[in-house]
Amino acid sequence: MATTTALTALSLRVPSRMTMVPVAASLHRNVAKMHVQEQNVRGIAAAGNHVQETVETLAKIDIDDPSEWYEVPVHTVTVVDRQRGVTHRFPVPQDQYVLHTAEDQQISLPFSCRHGCCTACAVRVKSGQLYQPEALGISAELKAKGYGLLCVGFPLSDIEVETQDEDEVYWLQFGQYFARGPLERDDYALELAMADE
Repeated sequence: MATTTALTALSLRVPSRMTMVPVAASLHRNVAKMHVQEQNVRGIAAAGNHVQETVETLAKIDIDDPSEWYEVPVHTVTVVDRQRGVTHRFPVPQDQYVLHTAEDQQISLPFSCRHGCCTACAVRVKSGQLYQPEALGISAELKAKGYGLLCVGFPLSDIEVETQDEDEVYWLQFGQYFARGPLERDDYALELAMADE
């Protein structure tokens, strides 16, 4: 138990922008697994020695020394926000979502669900690579055409993207199912509906 507490404290002291956190968390999980294995296999000295060696290795890491941190590539992301007429340029580590990193830097981008299920944060990738295995809100066909979702997108290189109108992306994805084209607003029908209430 003391080992677990010490490792948790170690991983919490690492600044959020640094990449030691995934490594510490991974080591923490491995130590926890080894601790369970050690409890299950009492009497086997090898398991206990392995746990002890891992703890000793972690204790030697100086979390205040960036040279000992695991490095993750950081890419420059450029977002051209068409709706607001603004261009944002900011760094994003390859292992973090673009939208979340933008928000951490007080950059406001369009979003809704944050889970890759809608198209509010949809963008068109102009250059670079956006990895988005969890983007359920857009079809594989649209992904192949260069569309992506910032809420579940990881940059694999420097990228430039352009925000899209949510209705536009929705139409590209589902428009083939509407026989007469896009629906037009009918103000008269709306007035009648409001009068009935």
